[in-house]
Amino acid sequence: MQNNLVTQSNDLIFATYSMELKEKELLLACVSRIDSRVDAKIYTKQTKFTVTVQEMKDLFYDETNRDNAYRDLKNAADRLFYREVIISLEGNKTLKTRFVSGVIFDPDQSEITLTFAEDILPYLTQLSANFTKYRLVEISELSSIHAIRLYELIICWTGQWQYSKEFELDDFREVMGVEGKYKQFGQLKESVVDKALQQINENTQYKVSVQYRKVGRSFVRLTLNFHKKSLAKIADKEGKLSEDMLSAIVRSKQFEADYNNYHRLSGEGKHDTDKFRSEMKNFITMYPEDFEKKPLENYLK
Repeated sequence: MQNNLVTQSNDLIFATYSMELKEKELLLACVSRIDSRVDAKIYTKQTKFTVTVQEMKDLFYDETNRDNAYRDLKNAADRLFYREVIISLEGNKTLKTRFVSGVIFDPDQSEITLTFAEDILPYLTQLSANFTKYRLVEISELSSIHAIRLYELIICWTGQWQYSKEFELDDFREVMGVEGKYKQFGQLKESVVDKALQQINENTQYKVSVQYRKVGRSFVRLTLNFHKKSLAKIADKEGKLSEDMLSAIVRSKQFEADYNNYHRLSGEGKHDTDKFRSEMKNFITMYPEDFEKKPLENYLK
């Protein structure tokens, strides 16, 4: 299961909902059972997704907290059944639905079976564009629901070639699913931001940093900068990728010689210098692991 892909529509990534950690783990474990490709099998409101306690133990538990795994799973499923989600639609409309429509509890087999709500299925299946995906194992070491939530957003943003996001604090609370909570800045910083950044920075391939902005005596907004850790040497002191360095790298004659047949380039990118440079800046930030012929900073010399 750990290598299963979790794929969700970006509309669902940005949706408004509140959820606890074990609910999110159960939800994602079931989502990872779905083949979201357009040519995959058709999933309906009758399709069932089963997760065993052993699978959840192997992925999300360590040796010190495994004894009550079925109880945790059952309680998570109970709560998840009642969770609502609000998704923005076109034309100033919103959809209010639930994630799941049914739960089967099987203590004898130590497993839980979910069926997804009919209205949520289009955001999990038959996805051809505007979706976010990652492997389930990538969030297995994140023990904060806020860390998982922020990690999903970062994967989504980087998929849109965005590596910095600025929020008013109330907007950040909304996107993190804590609207109306942590009203004091210190609470929000300590319980949501600091914890999420620490876990992401320690347990994933991303480096995230934050800056806060004051108006008068009050903090009013924050800026998140994020990139894959392998790009640290072309980031500035605030953790933001340097546009000047990226431009210098892709303009290097040696870089062009090394990667003029890079497999992700479009046909135009292989024949037009400006298009090559534009595409390669995006590919470096998205897939730095592809560029291993020499350290990227060497192309700056």
